Amino acid sequence: MKKRAFMLVGILLISIVMSACSSNSKSTTNENETTIIQAEYPVYDTAEEIVDASDLVFSGTVTEINYESLNVKSETGADSETGLVEATEIPYTIFDISIEKVYKGNVESSSISIKRPGGKIDGQFFVVEGASTIEVGETYLFITQTYENAYPSLLNVTQASFDMSKPEVLNSEQGNARITLSEVLEYLDSIN
Repeated sequence: MKKRAFMLVGILLISIVMSACSSNSKSTTNENETTIIQAEYPVYDTAEEIVDASDLVFSGTVTEINYESLNVKSETGADSETGLVEATEIPYTIFDISIEKVYKGNVESSSISIKRPGGKIDGQFFVVEGASTIEVGETYLFITQTYENAYPSLLNVTQASFDMSKPEVLNSEQGNARITLSEVLEYLDSIN
């Protein structure tokens, strides 16, 4: 499953680069261009699957949102996260989060920054289609994967963040892959 996930994320990032060079999905809003990016991510059918695929699950309040263009290539061989072989700058949104509770994994600080593909570069917004809403001042449960020398990443853009104030709201409308925060928290309680 991990190899498939890396390959799918690699396809996503190649799509981002290609979409940035084309004009097929652009719209202008407030003098900023927005490019909608379609991407395939692994879809998890159950709370167990998505939690088991992660190595860090925590709740916290978003304190700040920034944008960075990151080189997503490792020094040798294909990048473990994206599968890309050549260095490529990709726009990312960086969420700074004040951690409230760690459910799985370890964090040595009371705050963390995580990344998600898409962001703002040179006045142009790149948005992955179907990405969940994450806002400053709101509290979420985040399901992530950590990487050496990089920000942790959400497992996917639709199913890896849950609004803590809405425990029964489905996080994804993709086919039958509908998971609620309550289901995730119940599973986390059963393994802790």
